[in-house]
Amino acid sequence: MNKNFKPERILIFELNWLGDILFSFPLIRAIRKKFPEAYITCVVVPRYMDLLVNNPWINDVYAFSDERGLGAIKEKIVFTAMLRRESYDTCFFLKPSKTKAIMAAFAGIKTRIGFGEKKTAINCLVDLPKEEVHRADHILSLARSVGIKEADGSYEYFINEADVKKAKEVLRQSGGGIHRTVVINPGGNWDAKRWPVEKHKDLAKRIVSTFKDVEVIISGSKKDIDLADGIVSFVEDKRCYSIAGQTGLNELAAIFAECSVMISADSGPLHLASANNAPTVGLFGPTSCELTGPRGKKESVIIWKDCGCDIPCYAEHCEKAYACMDGITVDEVFDAAKKVLGENE
Repeated sequence: MNKNFKPERILIFELNWLGDILFSFPLIRAIRKKFPEAYITCVVVPRYMDLLVNNPWINDVYAFSDERGLGAIKEKIVFTAMLRRESYDTCFFLKPSKTKAIMAAFAGIKTRIGFGEKKTAINCLVDLPKEEVHRADHILSLARSVGIKEADGSYEYFINEADVKKAKEVLRQSGGGIHRTVVINPGGNWDAKRWPVEKHKDLAKRIVSTFKDVEVIISGSKKDIDLADGIVSFVEDKRCYSIAGQTGLNELAAIFAECSVMISADSGPLHLASANNAPTVGLFGPTSCELTGPRGKKESVIIWKDCGCDIPCYAEHCEKAYACMDGITVDEVFDAAKKVLGENE
């Protein structure tokens, strides 16, 4: 890249999952620091717009569904025409995408930066890392193309006062917000990464029974409501309650920001908590903490069992009955949480 390269309008095509989007934040921060006067826009799937609306490093956010098939052709044409009117001069692709690269080319974006092994519509090609590195560092390697040699690979998140107010109201309506809080997130998009629900129940009950000044919040999306309610019913204590399906991403982030510890398998919520400076206990099985572990500033305790399998593992059917997750004991997770909570028992 020319040393005098100074983009004025930068477009960043984001990734499609919560944790991956958070892993892109170090790159966005590095680009902002390098080009403080540039107008930076991120393009993201609609369900994760809230992750970016409070971010001070960007100027605008566009929603793009990224659907496939004939029905999505019109959306792509309309979106490309809009980009052309906006006169972006530089574009970053956080994952290889021939379609998006072609869209950017037709939109008149002259500098198109992305990963790949051969040039297509990307005219500033960045080599994929030769060795496996953390996902945040993998994405951050795109920064080298614009002269950024070193950058911080940690993520951070931003919430506003309205988010905090809404979060407090959710806790109040649930009968909580009085004691120190431990958040347990039992759900996840990938079943193989989930810790068994019976162990979640035993953990929640043990925390409530042991710590008299702690309340346990069960978090989750709408699809996790029954799962969360089952844990609450088992514990049978008012200091254990569910907020599953009751929060948007930023209200959830505000709750994480105030909790004493957040416990979860490798998931988007684990990273949202870590990015909001919550101490975390991460339960890892088929995924690698070295590749997708928490990158926040506060303490992160990782629990992982070596079952002799290659990690990460994407097998659809596990011959060992997911022993990597099932082998994590309630005692181990409780002890990790107890360590973070400190001496107040």
